[in-house]
Order: sequence, then structure tokens, then C-alpha cells
Amino acid sequence: MDSQNPKVNLFVIGVNKAGSSWLYYLLNEHPDIFMSEVKELYYFGSEYPENLKKYHRNFDFSTEYKFYGEATPTYYRDEGTARNIHEYCPEAKILTIVRDPIQRLHSQFYYHKQLNLVAENKKVEEAVEVENHLISDSHYEKTLPVFEEIFGSEQVLLVSLEEAKADEKKVWEEVQRFLGLQIIQFPGERSRSENATGNRWFRLVYRLTIRPVKVYFPGLYKWLLQSQFMRWAKNSLLRVLGTARKEPISPETRMALEKEFEPTYNFLRERGLTASIARDKSLRPEEMNTA
Repeated sequence: MDSQNPKVNLFVIGVNKAGSSWLYYLLNEHPDIFMSEVKELYYFGSEYPENLKKYHRNFDFSTEYKFYGEATPTYYRDEGTARNIHEYCPEAKILTIVRDPIQRLHSQFYYHKQLNLVAENKKVEEAVEVENHLISDSHYEKTLPVFEEIFGSEQVLLVSLEEAKADEKKVWEEVQRFLGLQIIQFPGERSRSENATGNRWFRLVYRLTIRPVKVYFPGLYKWLLQSQFMRWAKNSLLRVLGTARKEPISPETRMALEKEFEPTYNFLRERGLTASIARDKSLRPEEMNTA
């Protein structure tokens, strides 16, 4: 990293509802990494190369770190975003955390209810017919390889939520070795559900309070995201009201989704990721209740 011209050189690019918040907060615990105070900046693929100075205000370049990073879990969707990031910082390291594609889709469906993008009474069987992102966001084999092609496989690391569930300390060590960092111990029992979706009552409170702020006062919303009190308040409310209890996907829809995502499972198997075994274990939705 050029000390005279520091740049963001670590990107968590996705994917939605697969544990990117867990990975973001974990990376922020390492003394050689500075993660942006606002997790999701949505700069590349939308604003880049405009407003670069504004983007850089999210990072403490006055203090020397080996990595300055951010985590925007939609960056992986578009080849143009990959090329933007490469043009900006060709030596950047790219991290992606994925999840069993059907379980990820199911979790995103309930999160869309929380965001009021899906009606509260809608069934997942109805939503998969019209919610394009529910399907496309789980087709990792169509989106992630372009980052490997552009950056090279040595600069891209793919891990899975299932691996983290099985042995989070092992995954943490793998990430540190990939980044060439001094290995530090896993920082306590950090929850993998850093951005958990709440149950019906939590979602109602969210839609009436936080959602309008996010839509109409984005500046205030970003400030709230940085607030330790707001994180505590959200987690406290989740403990009181509970996280989403997902209704099982019907056998007919599950069979259709397994056929839909056969190339995705093959992609995961080729990379040796344990995400590919979730289907074979027939995990119930509540067993995979992660953000």
C-alpha cells in the first residue's frame, strides 16, 4: 500500500443474508485492519469514480493499517462493479461469504418482509415467482467467477456460513492467513447473526420506525448504524421479540429450487465448500436461522 496515496484495499463483496455482517465485525477486531464505520457504502458500481474524497472520509488514513476495508454485500452482483474496484485498487483483496443457496433465499425473503418489500402475508412459494433477486442472488456461479478472473484467484477468498457455523475459529484463521496477517485469537463468542431478521412483531416495529428513517433521512440512518446504543437497542429488541421463525418451504417448491440451483451446488462443491452439503442434510429453516 502506497503510504502517500492510501486506498481501500479490502472488500467484503457479499453475499446478502450469508453472514457478511459477522465477517465485517470480525475483521474490525484485527489491529491491522480498519473497517469503515458504516458497513455498507455502495460506492462502486454506482458513484465511482465520482465523490472519491467523500468515500475516503469513511476511512482513517491518518493511521497506518495494513488493510482499509468495507463490506457491501451487493458488490458481487455485477461485473462492472468488479472492474470498478480493480481499476481503483488492482492489488485489493476480495472476501466473499456464501451460504446454501436455498437457505440464503429463504432468509432474504423474510428480510424483504422486514424492509416492506414483500407483503407480510405472502408465502415464499409466491415470492420466488416474482422476486428476481431471491433467485439471482443465490446463483453464485454466475456472479463470483468474474472476480476471480479480474483479480486472480490468489486475491479472492470464498468461505461459507456453514464452515463458520462448524468451526468459526478455523475460518477466522483461514481469513487471516489469506490476508497475510499476524494470527490473533478468535475474539470471543461473536454471534454469526449480526444482522438477524426479526419475527413478525419486530418487523412491524422496524417498518414503523427505522425503515422511514432509512428511506427519507439516509444521513441520519448512517449515523444510527454507527451508534453502539442502536446496535444494543436492536439486539435487545430481538431478544425480547425474537428472530424470524421461518415457515418450511413446501416439498414441491424445494424440489424446484434444488433443480434451479444444481449449477450453484456444483460450483460450491468444486471449491470444496461445505455450503454444498446443506441440501443433503435437509436442514430445516430454523436450523439455519442466520442473517
